[in-house]
Amino acid sequence: MVERAKPSEPQPKDTLSVEVGDWFKANATGRGVLVIGVVLVLLALVGLAQLWVSLVS
Repeated sequence: MVERAKPSEPQPKDTLSVEVGDWFKANATGRGVLVIGVVLVLLALVGLAQLWVSLVS
């Protein structure tokens, strides 16, 4: 008896994978590519806020 390989599941159109440890790895497809830009802007804003707080204190 011959076994048939299971058909692979279709890949999702929009994917997003972000790691910040070991400093920032990002993989995205579809609309996830736009989210990477948003994540970068948020990280920059957090960095600027930390700098501002350290200067004010």
